[in-house]
Amino acid sequence: MSSSVSISIATNTAIAAAKGFGWIVTGSPTLFAETVHSVADVLNQILLKVGEVRGRRGPDAMHPFGHGQEKFFWALVSAVSVFFIGCGLNIYHGAHALMLTTAIEPFTPLVLGLLIFALALESFTFAVALREIGGWKNIARNRNNTTVLAVLFEDAVALLGIVLTLVVAGVSYLWGPHPEFDAVVAISVGVLLGAMAIVLAAINRRLLIDSSDLVLDRVVGQFLADKGLDSAVSSIVLDDDRSILFVRVNRGQASEGAVESHALGEALKTYALVHEGKTVDAVYWQFPSSAD
Repeated sequence: MSSSVSISIATNTAIAAAKGFGWIVTGSPTLFAETVHSVADVLNQILLKVGEVRGRRGPDAMHPFGHGQEKFFWALVSAVSVFFIGCGLNIYHGAHALMLTTAIEPFTPLVLGLLIFALALESFTFAVALREIGGWKNIARNRNNTTVLAVLFEDAVALLGIVLTLVVAGVSYLWGPHPEFDAVVAISVGVLLGAMAIVLAAINRRLLIDSSDLVLDRVVGQFLADKGLDSAVSSIVLDDDRSILFVRVNRGQASEGAVESHALGEALKTYALVHEGKTVDAVYWQFPSSAD
């Protein structure tokens, strides 16, 4: 289970409360957008947690390899909700505020302090998610871990949103409220959420259509080549760190491969787990017939 999801639910609830108080005090469209943003983050992370819990169920007659792909489904639902709730509502509210400019109250030191508090909490949850996915250099390698990746993306956009809100707050505090600037920033936050949602939806859509783990295919192919076995390797992703493998042995090595396939399959499972941190549930060998 992902610690970053559980932590994000707690911290974003506190952040949403802080931003909501600031919006009530000031009436700022940007703070409204950020409050909606944080509430949407909490709801989305609850969906991610649902996916984690349901994805841990074991195999049954209908799902012989377990329910790991439920994570990708619920992460897709989360991305869609970000797009329609976070993005849609923020753009609508910002555009409405831009067309029908109303007076807003200046940002007070208390509201600025709450924003800095939100920035600190969001930075903490971002650091937790980044560490859990293996740091910057391992984001691409662990891109199938869509649960933590969603938290990381959401926290990154949330950090940018808070920084933009602090810019609005600074302008308001120093030179007085500027409703048009405030509304434009609110629309920008909505656009950022929409772009993030599209990226996350595309990643999860790919994984829900029997996707291969190309890194694992390449590593296992090289492992078999080093063992002197000429073969073609393909995989199907079952979960963020689980796959099944299909190894097609090229013509001329079928007899030798058939004898050693079980031992070799167990060896490559161990190799994939030790060197890539990925579990291979099963290896299916395909040997050419004499007619091939």
